[in-house]
Amino acid sequence: MTTPTKDSIVRLGVIGSGGIAQAVHLPILKKFDDVRIEAISDLDVTKAGLVAQKFGIPRFFSDPQNLVGLPDLDAVLILTPTNSHLALTLMALHAGIHVFVERPIARKVTEAQKMVDAAKRADRILMVGMNHRFRPDAMILKNFIEAGELGDIFLARCGWLKKKGRWSGADWWFQKHISGGGVLMDLGLQMLDLALWLMDESEVESTSAQLFHQILNAEVEDTVACQLHLKGGKMLTLHASWALIAPETQAYAHFWGTVGAAVLNPLRIDKELHGNLVNVTPEKVISPRELHRSSYRYELRHFIECVKHHREPVSSGQEALQILKIVEGIYKAATRKT
Repeated sequence: MTTPTKDSIVRLGVIGSGGIAQAVHLPILKKFDDVRIEAISDLDVTKAGLVAQKFGIPRFFSDPQNLVGLPDLDAVLILTPTNSHLALTLMALHAGIHVFVERPIARKVTEAQKMVDAAKRADRILMVGMNHRFRPDAMILKNFIEAGELGDIFLARCGWLKKKGRWSGADWWFQKHISGGGVLMDLGLQMLDLALWLMDESEVESTSAQLFHQILNAEVEDTVACQLHLKGGKMLTLHASWALIAPETQAYAHFWGTVGAAVLNPLRIDKELHGNLVNVTPEKVISPRELHRSSYRYELRHFIECVKHHREPVSSGQEALQILKIVEGIYKAATRKT
């Protein structure tokens, strides 16, 4: 492997030293030869110091302003609760630094719009962490769909239904002023983004939705069901839950087209050929665990390449803004129904 020259090394700062940073982003980034993590910031400076020591990061701060003020910093990763995304993104963009921010981009459309506008003014990259787009099976299916192998997709359904059990997320998700919403902003937004990206569709003509609070009795919804009527008579249904009474967790996306159909998790692609339905799924099988891990690896690799070549990312701030507009439409539709 060729050792990167000084000019080809991307210098990163990381804001937020929580679970996802320690378990996913930092271990992956430390394996990239062309990335140097210059500093990490966290309001809990003790934790930031411990994480810096663990991953060999030379500097750590409690104030993110100190991090973005470092000279020659190319980009930052913002891995913090949603209510902080706007201020931190604007801070980094104002300093002329490219930004990767974890999903959701913001709590509301007005915040996301300010972030997108600021990135455009600063001529900096704003990428949002929609890692499911970078799953190998999703990328394979995207290629099949773009090649017209399924024909015109007119019907789709997707969902992420977690079985009831020990809460595995952060407690701030239950606080609307921090998260912006419940399971729709979490699992639902991810599946919605994946399905609409695969369909190459973002224009919603009408929405019907229902929110449920019965299981967790939280301030935010624990379950959501909705139906989106898309441009051209297409339809997409979405179900998401943090805590269904069910034997197992399910995550799925199904697509039906005029000449073929596909399912994600596990991937299966069927196409009508000469009057017969033929399974045309590529033979290579990747374990679910590796699919998840590799999605983050490909996502972060993509961000680094976009920073190097100053090009628009696959999962841009503008696209995340559009998804958030659809999410707000779902909340409004559910409110009208109550």
